[in-house]
Amino acid sequence: MAKIQNKEIIQSYILTTAKYDFSVYEKRILYRIIELNQNLIEGKKLNEKYIVDSNNQGDITYTLPISLFLKDDDKSNHKEVKKALENLKKKELTYEDDKIWASLSIIANPKIMKYSEKVTFTIDKMINDALINFSKGFKKYELKVAMEFESTYSMRFYELFSHQKTPINYSIDDLKEMFKVSDKYKLTANFINKVIVPAKKELDKSSPYTFSYDQIKTGRKITGIRFIPIYQPQFEDDEIKKQRLNKQISNRWFIPKNVEDYLKYNFDYTDKELKNNLNLFENLYNNLSEESLLDFLSELREPSAYATNRKAFIIGALKKKMEQIVEEKYLNK
Repeated sequence: MAKIQNKEIIQSYILTTAKYDFSVYEKRILYRIIELNQNLIEGKKLNEKYIVDSNNQGDITYTLPISLFLKDDDKSNHKEVKKALENLKKKELTYEDDKIWASLSIIANPKIMKYSEKVTFTIDKMINDALINFSKGFKKYELKVAMEFESTYSMRFYELFSHQKTPINYSIDDLKEMFKVSDKYKLTANFINKVIVPAKKELDKSSPYTFSYDQIKTGRKITGIRFIPIYQPQFEDDEIKKQRLNKQISNRWFIPKNVEDYLKYNFDYTDKELKNNLNLFENLYNNLSEESLLDFLSELREPSAYATNRKAFIIGALKKKMEQIVEEKYLNK
């Protein structure tokens, strides 16, 4: 059994709130697809056992070991993986953008090579685009935590409340539609007891993110649920927590918050772009006051607007500024 390497997965909010009813194994297959897509977006080299190919239309074919879709303590459960592949082929996601509406099978042409213990399937370009479409926002969650859940409802609530800080209100009808159980639980009490309560118990037991909830009533009828996110740091992966803290601290250590905010909001710098120039900002931080640096950046706003590459212009100007500071110090020795 291949041990699950934990990492933070970035999932499109479109998928987080989409209307579907997937089994636990179907969800695990999707988690792995999202993980591989994220690695490709980040330019990381894939494990040599994973093959990801695309055709001229942008459809993607994955060839992966069956063990990738199983938990660490799972036995060689090929039947469940096969069943999940069959169901994903039958199920559809609705895709829509400014130009097209389409209802597409999640995967196509699933095959299991029995002797090589590998699975192959294809995903339509439109489905893949939806999986990596972050225009509506995204959710981050730990892959290992998500893969370990025994309930698909736990998986979905975990995705929904991971890193969530503010309460969320849902109508009962919207929740049932999101989980595709409108016909399954006619009574609201049954829906709460069979879906919400068991998911909460599983999250309470092992998840870094869980929730409490209040019933929203219209008269005497329960018409909605107010979910209050709860953070349980004792269940968060220490290594991932350390990585996240390092990301938060590293920029702030050498870039004052006002300067960082100014660069982000006026010049659209990302954390990664700032981090790529930390040595420069460290030198500036050690030689210029925060006020002087902000004044200098303010002077660059208008001329940078006419540059072909605005961000490169800013970095170039800051480097020249640093060179001037070094020269002045040398001349004054």
